[in-house]
Amino acid sequence: MPRLTLVTQAAQRPPPCPIQEMQEILADLHAARDGTTDGPTVLWLINDLMSCCENRFEDDEIEYAGSRPAAHFRQNFLSRLTGFAEDIRRSNGELSDEFFAFLRTTPAAMGDYTSN
Repeated sequence: MPRLTLVTQAAQRPPPCPIQEMQEILADLHAARDGTTDGPTVLWLINDLMSCCENRFEDDEIEYAGSRPAAHFRQNFLSRLTGFAEDIRRSNGELSDEFFAFLRTTPAAMGDYTSN
């Protein structure tokens, strides 16, 4: 019988996704725009982007609890990102111009106002 390992509350949470990692994912998505990247690879990039954004949001919610405008902006961003991700999954990795226009809001959503 498999053994269940319980994680105590004292366990450390993983660090948030670094901005550099997110920028690499975004660069890979832009490179995929030319159509030479296959659908499954694009879907992996979308999954990585979703995971990275969710990870940063969870960390920011704890650190900046009480900042309603930032929390609302991030919730809206994640909701829209989820919608785009679903569209991309349904189209087997096809990336739209609207998706790339949306991605330009990523630095603000992640609290990184120094990158474009």
